[in-house]
Amino acid sequence: QLQSGARYILERPDEVAFTSMRQLADRAGVQPATMVRLAQKLGLDGYEALREPFRDELRKQPSGYGRRARQLQERTGRRSGGRALNHLAGEMMSADRENLSLTLQAIGGDGLAATSKVLAKSRRLYILGMRSLYPAAYYTHYSCSLFRDDVVLLDGPGGTFSDGLRGIGEDDAMLIFSLDPYTSDVVEAATYAVERGAELVAVSDSLVSPMAALTPHLLLVGTDGPALFKTVVPAMAVAQTLVAQMLAQGGQAALDAVAESEQQLDRFETYWPAGVTPAPRLAGLSSEGTEEPDAADYARADKYGLPRK
Repeated sequence: QLQSGARYILERPDEVAFTSMRQLADRAGVQPATMVRLAQKLGLDGYEALREPFRDELRKQPSGYGRRARQLQERTGRRSGGRALNHLAGEMMSADRENLSLTLQAIGGDGLAATSKVLAKSRRLYILGMRSLYPAAYYTHYSCSLFRDDVVLLDGPGGTFSDGLRGIGEDDAMLIFSLDPYTSDVVEAATYAVERGAELVAVSDSLVSPMAALTPHLLLVGTDGPALFKTVVPAMAVAQTLVAQMLAQGGQAALDAVAESEQQLDRFETYWPAGVTPAPRLAGLSSEGTEEPDAADYARADKYGLPRK
């Protein structure tokens, strides 16, 4: 059993970095306890200690997308079969669960609460996240806009990225999402904000991130995973938490703003009405432009279980 476990680890070192002990043992065809005994045989405390050197080695490797894409395919043996893809899905979900746990341990509830107070008291809140982290920035901006009218999303339409920073200064705050590889414009914007006296809060992935040199408000998130990009799930979780905490501190003014936002959304019938089931209809005119339905119309009706008319 020990030999089987050791052989599997040597043949698939990347899997050790991302896979739980139970999953790895199952794939190696051994009992989970075997992985613990193997670690102890090597003079280590347990499976986590066994896994750490493999993680360190991955961190030292270049972070190019080509390498990550190649490793992802190697993990499935370049197969597209259901079993291989199911394994990949399990690895990704497991990695995100662990990353979320590590993120909470690294930041702590007190750290999130203290950071949310910095953002909540700001005169204006600037939000920035580029490339794969734009969704986290957009979510934060959109959610905050329901109860604050002083949030600025730095998305730079028409090449006006730096223009959005005009006017930033003391009493303002900037919330940045930035993971390795770090986008140059994000580092420049953070540096400029600090120079102007704004409070910088950074969601990042390392103590050697460029953000770490610019702010004491560094929220470290776990990012390990087998996907093409580093996982953004923990960054999104932090974004959601900060928004909720800001709203919780907003008092009656925030509640009034949410009610007003909801009325405006209702005025434009933004959301699909509850209880109304969409039902594709058989077209009045056929795809040939005649008044009688043709074969294509009947096929659509059959697909959706509609009566032929």
